[in-house]
Amino acid sequence: MMINTNYAEQVALAKSSNISIVNFDTGTPKVQPISGEKDTVTFSDKALAMMQGQEHKEQAPTYLKPVSALSLLATTPETGNIKQSSVDLRFNEMMQNILDQRLGVDREKLKELDAMMEEIASNESMSAEEKAEALELLGDMREKIIKESIELKEVAQQTD
Repeated sequence: MMINTNYAEQVALAKSSNISIVNFDTGTPKVQPISGEKDTVTFSDKALAMMQGQEHKEQAPTYLKPVSALSLLATTPETGNIKQSSVDLRFNEMMQNILDQRLGVDREKLKELDAMMEEIASNESMSAEEKAEALELLGDMREKIIKESIELKEVAQQTD
């Protein structure tokens, strides 16, 4: 004879059956299996569909553009438009200054060249070809200034 050690279950079963005396010598009730149609944990969607005689087609996952924390903070909830904050601008300026110092680039010279490039781009008296040539020359000058600054920084580091 097997004794049931789950007394709480036996008492609950007796209460639900309106029995005033609990007999602990009776065996445990048999476990009722879950039918396959109701089992959604162990069977995949495809297996459940096949059991029901249906055809299962999986859809390719849709790619969602990842949202960065910065873009979430910069988006206004009402309109969804991105606002440029002064914190972003200051951070960009700090990073640019650090980069300039490490490379030895003179930011003032580059700003002057950028101003000249904007002036040429907005000049309506010049033809498109003249603008392209002038902008290309200024771009070459910009690259030359950056290369010279980097070379000077490397020479200074080697002599130290």
